[in-house]
Amino acid sequence: MLSLESLAQRYRLAQNRWRFARALPDIFRTPQSSLGHDRFVLLSMVHHRDVGPYLLAVKSLLAFLSPYRIVVVMDPTITREDKFALSENIRGIEFLRTQDCRDPRVPEGGCWERLLAISDLVQHDYTVQLDADTVTLDRLSEVELAIERGESFVLGTEDNQQFVSCDQAADWARGQVSAERHVQIHCEANLDRLPSQQNKRYVRGCAGFSGFAPQCFSRESVRELSATMEGLVGRRWSDWGTEQFASNFFVSNSSKAMVLPHPKYCHPLRELPGTVFLHFIGYVRFQTGRYAEVTKSVLKALSASGTNR
Repeated sequence: MLSLESLAQRYRLAQNRWRFARALPDIFRTPQSSLGHDRFVLLSMVHHRDVGPYLLAVKSLLAFLSPYRIVVVMDPTITREDKFALSENIRGIEFLRTQDCRDPRVPEGGCWERLLAISDLVQHDYTVQLDADTVTLDRLSEVELAIERGESFVLGTEDNQQFVSCDQAADWARGQVSAERHVQIHCEANLDRLPSQQNKRYVRGCAGFSGFAPQCFSRESVRELSATMEGLVGRRWSDWGTEQFASNFFVSNSSKAMVLPHPKYCHPLRELPGTVFLHFIGYVRFQTGRYAEVTKSVLKALSASGTNR
């Protein structure tokens, strides 16, 4: 039998989810956004259920950044109506089919298709990966500077995170390993077994908002990492979460890279005055009413400006 505290928590979660669901549909009625002139590509992988949240994420970001291309890797659940709605809201948006982004030497699903799409795009352009469950609140000065300098970036998960050697990362992860732990821990515990790992580094960031400098990795480097890690962790290499490990690895080993400062960029339970970017990651998404609150704020700003530019 559930305790009163558990029942109250369930009620709060349901109420916060309902408030967000009630506010979100107005995003489809906000002014159309268009492409900018800054030399970078904004890419996201979008599922049918994420079309509304994605528009909130991308339109809030476009108030502060101006990519010259916006690309969506379409999950197979995307419908013709979804595609029309996205095109009506973002003039010039491009679409890639998930099946066209796959590689027989890399796991299928688990967001691997977006990383493979990025590996192709970064051969010519700086590319930013944006999750659909994010909201930009204010100017992203660190991101602007990273794009200008050709410096990769990753979303931090703790205060004062820094890149460490593969030996250090593996040593920490081995202390966390158990059979039931997430596959990312098992991958990290094997970082010191990678070829030439002495010259490599790593940070336990979040792939939900990452920037990739031109030519910082390639499709072939994805294949090589995938083959090596599959040999180290076996069948679990196809589990959800390995793409985030790979994304962190490629950002970490760019010639220039930074971890976005936390909690200036964070999830809503870590938010402080001065936070400019929120990631409403699943397990905290509706613990408070913040998602609905920022949705209303973004809608109000978009309607007042008449455009995202």
